[in-house]
Amino acid sequence: MIKILVVVPYRELQDAFEEVITTFEHDGIQISTTHILGSDPQVIKDLDGDIIVARGITASAIATYKPTTHVVPIALGSGDLLTALSLAKKENYPCNIGIITNEELCESEKIASLVGCPVTVVKVYDQKDVRDAVFALHEKGCTVLVGGLTMSNLCEENHIAYVHVKTGYQAIVHAIEDAVATARSLERAKTRGTLLATLLNNATYALFAINSYGVIIAANRQAELLFGGQPLEGKSIDGIYQGSKWSQTVLSGSLVEALQTIGGQQILVSQQPIKVDEQTSGVLFTFQNAEAIQKTEHKIRTELNRKGLVARYSFEDIITQNIFMLQLVEKAKRFSVVNGAVLLLGETGTGKELFAQSLHNHSPRSKEPFVAVNCAALPEQLLESELFGYSEGAFTGASKGGKVGLFELAHKGTLFLDEIGEMPIVLQAKLLRVLQEKEVRKIGADKIIPVDVRVISAANCNIMERVKNGLFRLDLFYRISLLSLQIPSLHERKDDIGILFKYFVEQYCKRHNQHSPTIKRAAIEALEQFYWPGNIRELRNAAERLAILHSSDEVGVLEIEQLDIGSTSLHGEAMPSPFPVKRRLVTSLSDEDLHREFLFSGLTREAFAQQVGLSRTTLWRKLSKFEGM
Repeated sequence: MIKILVVVPYRELQDAFEEVITTFEHDGIQISTTHILGSDPQVIKDLDGDIIVARGITASAIATYKPTTHVVPIALGSGDLLTALSLAKKENYPCNIGIITNEELCESEKIASLVGCPVTVVKVYDQKDVRDAVFALHEKGCTVLVGGLTMSNLCEENHIAYVHVKTGYQAIVHAIEDAVATARSLERAKTRGTLLATLLNNATYALFAINSYGVIIAANRQAELLFGGQPLEGKSIDGIYQGSKWSQTVLSGSLVEALQTIGGQQILVSQQPIKVDEQTSGVLFTFQNAEAIQKTEHKIRTELNRKGLVARYSFEDIITQNIFMLQLVEKAKRFSVVNGAVLLLGETGTGKELFAQSLHNHSPRSKEPFVAVNCAALPEQLLESELFGYSEGAFTGASKGGKVGLFELAHKGTLFLDEIGEMPIVLQAKLLRVLQEKEVRKIGADKIIPVDVRVISAANCNIMERVKNGLFRLDLFYRISLLSLQIPSLHERKDDIGILFKYFVEQYCKRHNQHSPTIKRAAIEALEQFYWPGNIRELRNAAERLAILHSSDEVGVLEIEQLDIGSTSLHGEAMPSPFPVKRRLVTSLSDEDLHREFLFSGLTREAFAQQVGLSRTTLWRKLSKFEGM
C-alpha cells in the first residue's frame, strides 16, 4: 500500500486538507496528515511516507534530507499571494512591502507596479534564511512583511508587522490530486518492479542484465549462486564473468549463443541485446544448464509421445532398394524443407503415413507436434469438432470448458489428414478457409485463433474422379496438392518384397521370442509372384504369421504356401490394378491432363505409357516439364 503523508504547518490548513481528502477515491492508498513547522533535519528524518505533501521551506527540506521520497509541494497560488499583498497594503498604507518566499516570483518592479507601493522579494531555502531575511528587510525599511508561517512567527516575536500567506482551497485540491496521481504511478512502478523481481527469481535458469558500460543492473538468485553466491547488482561483468565479449554484442546488436563450462557445468550462454529506441543499451545474459535442457526436452517429447502428438518414423525407416522408391525419398526430402502442402497418393498399405511422419521429422517443424486424423473414420459433425474444436456450451453434451481442435494442437507443427478424399463436401469448404486464412474459429465461438500449421494429406482413392463427380472441391484439391508424391504399390517394387519380408520376420520373431529362420531365395520368388493388394500392410501380416507359426530353421516355398496368403494362386495371373486408367486417344489429352492422369493412375510410367498408347520416350518428354512440381 502506498502511503501519502500531508505535512501542514497550522490547524486551519490541516482541517482543510482532511476535508478535501474525503472527496477523493483512494483505494489502496493510505493518506494521513501531520503537523510540523520549519526545516529541522531531525524532525524531517522521522517523517514516514512514500509521498509527502508539504509547502514552502518544509517541502524543500524534505526533498533535500529524504532524497528517495517523492515530494509534492503545495504551490503558492497567485491568488493567495495577491490576497495577502492587498491586505498588507490596506492595513499598513503607506507601506514598503517585503516578500519572503522559497518560490520563483516575477521581478519586484512588476509586483510593485501591480500593488502600487514599493516591494522587495527575497528567496529563502531554510529556517536560517528566513530569520536572516526578516531582519534584513526590516533594517532595509520594509514596514510590512509577507510570507509563510515561519516568517510570521518571527515577526510576531520581534513586533514586526506581517501578513501570513495562507494556502487556498484550490491549492489544497491540486496538491492532493498530484499526490494521488503520483501514488497511482508509484503503485504501478512497484507492481512492475515486484513482477520483474518475481520473474527473475522464479526463472529456472540464471540470468542478469548489464548496461552499455558493462555494469550489472539486475540479477536473479540463480545467477548469484552460479557466480559465487554474492550480490551481483552494481558490479562490473568483467570482474565476475571474463571472456563474455559483451561489448561485441552491444556493437553488433545481434543474439550470441555459445556452450561454455562455468563452475564445472556445461552451460548454454545466451547474450540478447537490450534495445531502447532501436539503440542497444545493454545485454541480457541467460545461463542454462545443458543437462537440464536435455532433460526438459526429453520430458516434453515424452509427454507429446504419450498424447500421440509425435512422429515416430523418419526417412531412415523406409526400407527399400527400388530405384524409383529411392528417388521418391530424395524428392520427399526436398519437399520436407519447405512449408508447402503435400498430397500423398497411393493404394492402401503403401506407407503414406510413414512418408508423412518422415516429412515432418525431416522438416524445420520436427520439434513441434505431429497430429494425425483419419477423415474417413469420423462422421461430419464429429470430424468438424475434432479439427476446429468447440467452445463451452456450443452444443448439447459439449465438454465443460470446451475443446481444443487439432489445428490448435498442431500449431507450429504438422497436421496429417489421412483419407482426405472421404471428407464430407460441406466440411471441405471450412477446411479450405482455414488453409487460406491460416486461422480457425471454434464451433460456437466468436473469436478467431491464428494457427501456423503445415498440412500433409493422403488419399488412397482416385481423388480426381471425386473432383469430377462433385464429391471433392477442385479449389481445395489445388490447395492441398501444391506438392505431390505418388507412392508405388508393392507389386510395382517387387525387388523390395524380399528385404521387407525378411526385415518384418526378424522384427516379429524378436517380439514373440522366436528364433529368426533363414528365408530361401525360392521363398522370396514365390512371394514376388503374389499381387499383394494390401501392399506392405499385407506383407507385414504375412511375416508376423510366419514368425508365429514357423517351426524350422529354413523357410521355403512350402512354408510360404502354408501361410495361405490371399485367394490368388501364387502361380496364377496377377490381379488387375485397383487404379485402372481408361484408355483415351492421346490427342484428347493436354500435357497437363496427361500429367494429372499419370499422378492418379497408380501405375508405373511403363504401364501408363502402354495404357495411353505412347512410347516411354514420348511420355517422358511430355511429363518432364512437370517434374519437381
